[in-house]
Amino acid sequence: MKFCVDINIINSVKFKEENNFAVDMISDRGAKIAKDYDVYWFAPGGGGTINIKQAVPSKFLINKDGKIIWTYIGKDKTDRPSIKMMTDLIDEKL
Repeated sequence: MKFCVDINIINSVKFKEENNFAVDMISDRGAKIAKDYDVYWFAPGGGGTINIKQAVPSKFLINKDGKIIWTYIGKDKTDRPSIKMMTDLIDEKL
């Protein structure tokens, strides 16, 4: 499982350690990964009043063969699936 981060990898690693997460951390400065997955576009920002180019919150469930078996792409920077939804999907599909 991967967890992508694009701002502060130090804070993210600390968060991972404090919460005992067994995931890899990836810093995506420059948005290369977001661009590769086509989730980097103009989206509402600044309270919805300004459009800024950013990585939109997205989730990809990738199986052991490297195939994407589930995708969630948020409509804006606040649209994210719940943790319960994600853990249920992982239990069901992996």
